Amino acid sequence: MERVFIITMGFGTGHNATADALAQRYGQANVATKTVDLLELTSSFHPLLQSGYNQLLSRFPALYYYLYNRTFHNRFVRYVSSELIEKMGWTIRKKLNRMLEEFKPTHIVSTHPFGFLILPSRWRHLPTVGVVTDYEVHGMWLAEAPDLLCIPHRLLSEKERKRLAWKTGSRIIETGIPSDALFYQPTSRTQARMEIGCPSDLPLILMMGGGMGSGPLPLLVEELAHVTPTIEVWVLTGKNEKLYEELTQKYEGTSIRIFQYRKDISRLMDAADLLITKPGGLTVTEAMAKGLPMLLFEAFPGQEATNLNYLLREQAALAINTESIRKTTMKLLSNSYERKRMSEALINLSAPDATRHVVDETLRLKSLDSAL
Repeated sequence: MERVFIITMGFGTGHNATADALAQRYGQANVATKTVDLLELTSSFHPLLQSGYNQLLSRFPALYYYLYNRTFHNRFVRYVSSELIEKMGWTIRKKLNRMLEEFKPTHIVSTHPFGFLILPSRWRHLPTVGVVTDYEVHGMWLAEAPDLLCIPHRLLSEKERKRLAWKTGSRIIETGIPSDALFYQPTSRTQARMEIGCPSDLPLILMMGGGMGSGPLPLLVEELAHVTPTIEVWVLTGKNEKLYEELTQKYEGTSIRIFQYRKDISRLMDAADLLITKPGGLTVTEAMAKGLPMLLFEAFPGQEATNLNYLLREQAALAINTESIRKTTMKLLSNSYERKRMSEALINLSAPDATRHVVDETLRLKSLDSAL
């Protein structure tokens, strides 16, 4: 029986969500899986690492961009960084090795490039698969390249893929980013609104500030509070409890509704006319699946900025800020032709078979390996 060991790293939600989607699909193919979040192996340091990452993004974005950019473009910095990660990861590697020995995998899959840097050397003979979860192939994927690297559609040209394959020895294929199958099961707008309890006669704007609920979200909500005619605005604040309490108190009794988390994001997207969000890899991938037009705000330097640039290049989304949100939102709501065009562009970028494709290619790697 095939046994796939999935490595992820819970900085943000995208890596883990992709790992979950893959595990579910492997299970449907009668493949045993075990998923490990490297952050959870850091024991008591886990909250500190997650908090430090969040603080670096929100308070020192320029520093984060500098570090991100240097490891992306500079081969020497990338090499030093990868060596540092390998040396500092000895405690994680020890725990990981015990888990691998117990599970006895036939394949290793990682949704984060650190997975292969931390992987104990005795397991590196197994077929390895990397799954990119943002709309960029960061240079750290090249530091310890997997046998197979799965990337989003239309991210690299054929020439660029061939050059990258030549540099790394990896096979590079376009699969799209795996996500929950729910997002590829559409529900009519009318039915979705009935299920979530939203009036069907008003435009519905869905606003998401990412898992941290950070950025200029309060200012953006304030701008939409004054538009006429009235629109429904549903805001998700994520883990930011302070923001949730402030906005709930401020907009009580209005057409602006505040939530922390919702488990029915797929249904909310079916019901919405427009999504206003930070360009996190997971969120934009889910919106692509729904063909939900997006307005994107304050991309963090690094992955979010590359996600934004990808969607702008494909003319599938618009960028906004606090000065332009009101005008751009109302202009888009009044232009059904433009919304339809954006929706079609997003659906053309979506990858409904991404999860199946990654699973099939993983198992094919094994069969090729056995044939040799």
